[in-house]
Amino acid sequence: MGSERRMRTDTILLTAGLLLIGYLLGEVILLVFAAVVFAVGLDGISQSLSGRLNIKRGWALLAVVTGITAIIIGAIALTAARLVQQFQEISQTVLDVYEQVQEWLADRGVLEYIDGLEINGGENGEALGEMAGQVMTYGMSAIGAVSSLMILIVLTLFLAGNPELYRRGAIRIVTPEKREMVADTLSSLAHALRWWFLGQLVSMALLGVTVGLGLFLMGIELWFALAVLTALLTFIPFLGPLIATVPIVAVGFTEGMETGLIVLAGYIVIQTVEGNIIVPMIHQKAVDLPPALLISVQVLLSLIFGVVGLILAAPLTIVAMVSVQKLWIEYTLGETVRQD
Repeated sequence: MGSERRMRTDTILLTAGLLLIGYLLGEVILLVFAAVVFAVGLDGISQSLSGRLNIKRGWALLAVVTGITAIIIGAIALTAARLVQQFQEISQTVLDVYEQVQEWLADRGVLEYIDGLEINGGENGEALGEMAGQVMTYGMSAIGAVSSLMILIVLTLFLAGNPELYRRGAIRIVTPEKREMVADTLSSLAHALRWWFLGQLVSMALLGVTVGLGLFLMGIELWFALAVLTALLTFIPFLGPLIATVPIVAVGFTEGMETGLIVLAGYIVIQTVEGNIIVPMIHQKAVDLPPALLISVQVLLSLIFGVVGLILAAPLTIVAMVSVQKLWIEYTLGETVRQD
């Protein structure tokens, strides 16, 4: 009895310690996990290209990386200035719409007027000090973001360059009798992440093109930036497209009530098609993500790790679900997991 209680205590302490380490090193772990996700995606594209063109995987990977780099550099060179200007206009438009809504609610007694704080002459020094501190904080954040991006790129290339090396290393750290189980689980994880990644790329391209084309045909000048913003946010399932709704609808209503309603209706139609056609196709090849579970994980990770946690919530949920299916349901309970 005492030994069982001691084992339970050890298990609880070990779990608590691992959770504490995960929290303290969360940003590093998420960065490495992001590199793994992108590497799995690049590996999937490279393997597909290698099979179709009958070339070695290394050359296929080089072609994929070169092509993506060329597209990014070309897009930045051709559209960077225009994108920055349009994003600034979108930000100002959203702020203007917010102020109009706030004023409309205040006029009708829904909200009380909030008087702005006036800074007198004696507080100018303190205000300037706070402004300098904010500038320093933003500067350090920018440097950290660039450094993390460079590390992410390097890790992704190394992992995608020779994924089998790291896979064999992960398998060899477990006892021989469990290596088959670990190998099978890793293969299932790679399959699920690969199809999720490719599916998200397809979904991003579809939504970006359709939203951009629709706004362009309606004569909305900021169509290009809104299309790019929609495509980027679509990488975040469920919540990303909802966030993209705000600037799209705000810009639409600045063109007029009728235009705003048409934009809103069109975006709902596009989202409905994407949610009922593209997402089920992704889930059929990867893993069926319960919306309530995914949104809960997104909210939790965004509160703990910020934007990075929100972005990586979906692949982390996939890893957790596939691991439970393989390690617990299939290998521990002995039940067969249905494979679509």
